Parts: sequence; C-alpha cells; structure tokens
Amino acid sequence: MQKTGRIIAGLFACALALWAVQASAATEAIGRSFNHMTTGFPLSGGHATAACETCHVGGVFKGTPRNCDGCHAMGKRVIATPKPNSHIVTDAPCESCHFYTHTWLGARYNHGSAVAGQCRNCHVGRLAMGKPASHGTGNKATQSCDSCHRTFAWTPASWNHVGVVPGSCATCHNGTNATGKTASHTGAKGTLACDDCHRQTGWIPATYTHRGVVPGSCATCHNGSAATGKTATHTGLKGTLSCDECHTKTAWLPAQFAHNTGAACSSCHNGSLAIGKTASHTTVAKATFACNDCHHTTTSWLPAQYVHTSPAACSSCHNGTVAVGKGTGHIATTDECNQCHTNTTSWLGALGGKPANHIPYNAGVNCSSCHVGTSVTKGQTLHTYVSSMPCITCHLKNNPYAGWGQDTKSIGHEGMKSGDDCSQSGCHKPLGSKGTAYINWD
Repeated sequence: MQKTGRIIAGLFACALALWAVQASAATEAIGRSFNHMTTGFPLSGGHATAACETCHVGGVFKGTPRNCDGCHAMGKRVIATPKPNSHIVTDAPCESCHFYTHTWLGARYNHGSAVAGQCRNCHVGRLAMGKPASHGTGNKATQSCDSCHRTFAWTPASWNHVGVVPGSCATCHNGTNATGKTASHTGAKGTLACDDCHRQTGWIPATYTHRGVVPGSCATCHNGSAATGKTATHTGLKGTLSCDECHTKTAWLPAQFAHNTGAACSSCHNGSLAIGKTASHTTVAKATFACNDCHHTTTSWLPAQYVHTSPAACSSCHNGTVAVGKGTGHIATTDECNQCHTNTTSWLGALGGKPANHIPYNAGVNCSSCHVGTSVTKGQTLHTYVSSMPCITCHLKNNPYAGWGQDTKSIGHEGMKSGDDCSQSGCHKPLGSKGTAYINWD
C-alpha cells in the first residue's frame, strides 16, 4: 500500500514538473512576442538572448532595475555578472566605460570629466593602471601622465613641448630627466642645443637650421672638425669658394655654382679652376667665343646654340674654318646662307636654290627684296634690282627667261628690227637713268 502511494506521488510530481515546463515555455513564447521597446528599455547584446525570468524573478515585472549596477552587483535580487575582484575600484556607472551590452570587452574610461594634470588621482595602480617600472626616473617619474600620453591610448606617447624656451633643451635632455646626446654627437653636435637640428615631434629627420649664419662663413663650422668639411674632390675653384656658393642649407645635393659674379666665363672655365673647353671645340668660333655665346644657362652645358646677333654676312663665319661651311653636296651658289636658310637654329627648312632660268639681278641683292611674302615685286621696283643689260634680254619672245610674267615681243614689233633694244627704238625712253623708270612701257 505504501509502495503504491509512493508511485502515485511520483507520477503526480512528474506531471506537475511537466506542467511547469510547458507553462514556462508558453510564458517564454508570450514574452518573446512582447515588444520590449514599449518599456523604454530596449533589449540588446546579452539582454536580447536572456530568458525573461532571469531579470523578472518570480514573474515580477514592476520595479525591475534599469541601471547596470541594479543587477550587476553582489546581493541583488536579479543575479547577473558582478564586478570581479580584479576590477579597478570605482563607483562610476558601468556604462561610463563599458559601451557594449554584448560583451565586457572594449571597455574604455570616458575622460570627459578628467582634470588636466590630475591623472594620478586614478592612475596610481589601484583605481587604474599606474606608471610602470620604466617610469622610475626623471620627468617620467615626476610629471603628470598627460604630459606625454593621450586619453585614448598609452601609445603613441610624446612629451608636450608647449612653453619650452628655444635653446633650453638640455634642461631636461641631460641623460637623467630625458634622453641626452649620444656618443655620435661630436664637434658642433656636442655644443649646439638639441633644437638647432631636431624637432619636437621626433629625433629624425634632423638637420641644422643655420639660423643667423652669415653667408660666406660656412668654413667657420664646416672645417672637418666642428662639422663636415670639403672632400678631396674639391679641387680648383671648389677648393676656394665658400660652401654656400654651390650648396644649400638643406642638403649637399643638388649642388650648383650660382654664377652671380659677373666675371667672364674663361676666368674660371679654363680647365684649372673649372671645366674648360673640350677637345670637340675645334673650330675657330668654338675655340675663341666665350662660353655664354653658345651656352645660355648656368645649370647645364646643353642645349647649346650660338645666338646670331651679329649683322655680319653668314660667310664671314660659315666658311668651313671659323664655323661649318657649305657641304660637298650643296647646290652651287654664291648667295649668303640666309637667302635660303631662314632660321639660325637648324640648316633644315631651307627654301631651296633658284631656278636655272632666274632673271639676272645685281650682286648682293637679297631674295626678300623681290620675293615679298607669296608674291614677286613687279614694275619699277623690280627693275631697281635687275642687272644692267639690254631690255631684250628678258623682253623678247622665246628668250631664256620667258615665262616669268614679263610682256615679250618679237622682231617686227612696231617696226622693231633685229638688234634693236626697247629703250633704243625711240619708243621706251628711260625717265632718268636706265633701270629706274620707263615711259610708255606697256
């Protein structure tokens, strides 16, 4: 009988437990369909997956804590992860440092209310991380954390040099309070202030500022002892000039002589003080001209081109001795170069030779005297340049120069007989000297 009673009691307990599980599942299903946003406490992170009864203990909804420490603390009605023993000692709300509800990681203290210079109120190794063993001497031991560090991370760290008087670097950079000069700082490096070469943001890059250096006084320091001096390659003019005649204050290279002396090129470019003319300067012109007659910049020898500013005839130089003359394949002509070669930068682009049946003209007459633009001068102007010869040289039908636009007549023209000339026939008399003007020409 007792055994039967125990069996019945066990079955009843199982049924009751099963009912409780089913009721809990039903309640949970109802809870999951509830819009928690309407309570003003949205479920996010770990709260979104927690069972309702985790926070609403015993089915009590009213009075459920909303602040983190209402649950996440020891001895609370709601059981949630409390601060561990290793947590810094603080009474600040959890959300001051923990910005995510799905994990405790990524915590960072909001220094919005922190007072400059009072970092050690917290950073003493108890409330928050304090100075490590490496901060045991000098400014690292005595100065406030924010003298070097920022509120968002320990690194990168750099001393804030605001207010530091220029030239007073050694007050701190003496090897005790802060890093001092290394063994490589000899000569001028050993005597100058740190900020004469270095910046406050980093040791490198470093270069001497040359503040107040008088031009031409480079050798005061650059003598091989205080600072780097001239190398063995500085011979001739390089050995006598001041460094800043070629170099700048920022780097040795590029280096270029300033050429601001006004002296003749050959006073330096003589092969001893500076580079002189090379073996390729074989013609008289190249051998005798000044460098700047062809080399027009002081930055490079090339490009080089002689400037034809002289009014002298081309042949006075271009005769094959002083300068390049006519080549072996050049057309036969006694005209000056510029009659066909219209520019001084290249021989190419020449106009070409005159035709074989070109009308005769006086010696020394330039092509441009008659050939103006795309037309040829006619009439009285043209005859000013025509050689002194009988008119019938050109003005006779079938003469060698026919076809150039002149009016050609034949024997028998107005009684013209063989041997007669236009100006001697009594028809076309010159007005003044021959070749200046004619009357009744047409």
